[in-house]
Amino acid sequence: MAGKRIDEHTLRVLEFEDVKTLVASYAASDLGRDAAGKLYPSVDLRWARVRIAETSELRAVLDRGERVPMAGLRDIRTMFKQFGKKETVFEPEQLLEIADTLAASGRLRIFLTNLETSQGRHLCEMGNKLGDFTALVEEVSRCVGGDKRVRDSASDKLKEIRRTIGLLSERIHEKFADIVASAQLRRALENDKFLMRHGRPVVAIKANYRHALRGTVLDRSNTGATLYVEPDELVEMSNELEDALFEEKKEVGRILWHLTRLVLHEQQAILDSVRTLALVDLTYAKARFSVAYDMTAPEIRSDGALHLRQARHPLLLQWAARQKGVEVRELTDEVVPINVRLGDDFDLLLVTGPNTGGKTVVLKTIGLLAVMAQSGMHIPARAGSSLSVFRQVYADIGDEQSIQQSLSTFSAHMRQVVKILTGTNDGTLVLLDELGAGTDPIEGAILATSILDGLMTRGGKVVATSHLGQLKTFAYTTPRAENASVQFDTETLRPTYHLLIGTPGSSNALVIARRLGMPRAVLERAETLLAQESDGSSELINQVQATREDAERKRTEAQGVLDETQEVRRRVRERLGRVREQERRLRQQADHEIERSMRAVRELVGRFAGEMQNAPQTWSGKASELTTRILELAAETPLAVRQAQFIETLRRGDSVYVLPFRREGVVDRIHRKRKTLVVFVGSKQIEVPFAEVGRPEQQMGAH
Repeated sequence: MAGKRIDEHTLRVLEFEDVKTLVASYAASDLGRDAAGKLYPSVDLRWARVRIAETSELRAVLDRGERVPMAGLRDIRTMFKQFGKKETVFEPEQLLEIADTLAASGRLRIFLTNLETSQGRHLCEMGNKLGDFTALVEEVSRCVGGDKRVRDSASDKLKEIRRTIGLLSERIHEKFADIVASAQLRRALENDKFLMRHGRPVVAIKANYRHALRGTVLDRSNTGATLYVEPDELVEMSNELEDALFEEKKEVGRILWHLTRLVLHEQQAILDSVRTLALVDLTYAKARFSVAYDMTAPEIRSDGALHLRQARHPLLLQWAARQKGVEVRELTDEVVPINVRLGDDFDLLLVTGPNTGGKTVVLKTIGLLAVMAQSGMHIPARAGSSLSVFRQVYADIGDEQSIQQSLSTFSAHMRQVVKILTGTNDGTLVLLDELGAGTDPIEGAILATSILDGLMTRGGKVVATSHLGQLKTFAYTTPRAENASVQFDTETLRPTYHLLIGTPGSSNALVIARRLGMPRAVLERAETLLAQESDGSSELINQVQATREDAERKRTEAQGVLDETQEVRRRVRERLGRVREQERRLRQQADHEIERSMRAVRELVGRFAGEMQNAPQTWSGKASELTTRILELAAETPLAVRQAQFIETLRRGDSVYVLPFRREGVVDRIHRKRKTLVVFVGSKQIEVPFAEVGRPEQQMGAH
């Protein structure tokens, strides 16, 4: 990602942190949750496109109903950071966590690299970055059991030591049973249970019968009434057991150090893979988030423009779903979508009308979806939406009053606007809420006009809201500027949240007053004064507005027709893709069937030729000719030809898929006369026939 960072204040007012928390909730492990917490919108165009493509590919996997093998992932980075500070070896539990994570990495590697290139090119690239730690996982599993103890079979020496411990323990228990069963001790015993004190077997003896048993007192009860005596008869066996336990501890420590060295030897490769696992889990979380919120992948543009179609605010969707007690995908019209564009035919969108909250939702939706796209996320909008990667996003939204600094609301807003003016240039998205509010309306309108003009001059793409009617004229008379409004329902006195581009907002003050019961005389006086204040420009504005509304309506209708056309084309492309995929699979299946049939014929002719070896020369010669001809035909099947071409291009160091092992290997030597390869599979070197290897990117299971 590029070094330049999006304005922190903007991310805060857009509530981007809450969206990251939402994404984190869909991750499969702490790796993904940590990555989601560190997610940040990039200003790098290529980075954003690649991350969105990854999200789209994994979303497609989920849509197909495939299960992504995410189980077993752990954030094992802390273990490596802390290693050497407190411990000198990894404990069995830690080794199991490392092995589980590396095993999960292996499963993901196979899953991702086996995806069709057309379905998961970026995912395949992620899979190739995951290391192969099969040998290490197998060694840890061989030495450490699920009970988090080193297995007896970890070494021959440990197995023998533990056998000795078992025998000694058995002998001690048997001798102990003989001692407590003695008639002479019956009255002296407190109880006949097998007890241990300081790691030594003891007999519980009543204090006043101390001399009834020869041995050493190792402990006594709190009251002193009971003594815990180690019988002399058990001392030698206990010493032997103690020695054996010490040897066991030494051997276990040696095995743990052996495993620790293996892990540390692969430390850098492991940490590299864990970083990739975090990216995979983050992508998985973004894909699940996309499914849950019915999102689509936006087109990422480089011209500074945006076009959001049927866009909804994700946090409003979350809130509405909680209120209804349903999944987000089950919501219908609870959150009204907006259609908004910027940067194509105008660079400033001025949303006017009463201060009822609808305009602020528009601003926050635009800003939040922009930074989501620049973070590699899908957005809750209709397919066909597009966004640019903005080099900077500024927002001045909400009440910025600072009591501590004794700043008025107006002053606090102006401080942010000054910062925005200073930092705005080409490639900047600016979102301003209630511009010019908090001061004298006339001065506020003049200042707001100058600010908007300055932002446009600097090349910024601006969406601003205001309830100052004077600004409507500015949007009408300024090139590359456009009016808009949030539709207001005069019956319910609430905004409908529908954004109307080309239509300036009305204050609706008189309408609202009438609905709330304002006396008729007061309303009539207000209407008279309003007519006197009019300078005639309102009629011209109304005519221009009517023309623009008609143009916008026709644009919307044309866009609807275009949408239908694109949807038909999309369905045709999908159907054509399915047909081609089916054709490819049928061809592949036919090739395999031919190959299997030819293999059966070769085996049959081979057996026949073997049986004809002792026949008269004429017959054996005919059999030999038949065998040769069959082998020639077998070499001409489509699958055999492709295999021969693949083998011909192989060189030392190339990767191949080894069929018997169902794993990738690296070519070490090629014996073309013998028609075999010497391949490293993990740490093993094996020789396999040409027929038992294939291209590593192919799914070879069908062979």
